[in-house]
Amino acid sequence: MKAFKGFNEDLTCRGFQYKEGETFETDKAKLCDSGFHACERPLDCFSYYAPSKAVYHEVELDGVTNEKEDDTKRCGTRIKIGARLSVADLC
Repeated sequence: MKAFKGFNEDLTCRGFQYKEGETFETDKAKLCDSGFHACERPLDCFSYYAPSKAVYHEVELDGVTNEKEDDTKRCGTRIKIGARLSVADLC
């Protein structure tokens, strides 16, 4: 599924180092616990990463669980980091 993800400026998220264009996999995915997280709606990323201190990328999220919360945050076992997006691109 196409989704959007926020990162710290150094392309880390919760201590994990990502790299544009690369794919990452894990065995487990549980919302807010394990796996790779991203949002279906781009503006939902702002709830997790403030625009003044973050970078955003389009991602492909696979192995997605059926879990949902109040927004469009989803969790999967595989993520491919796509192109960087500006705040204007997200809006």
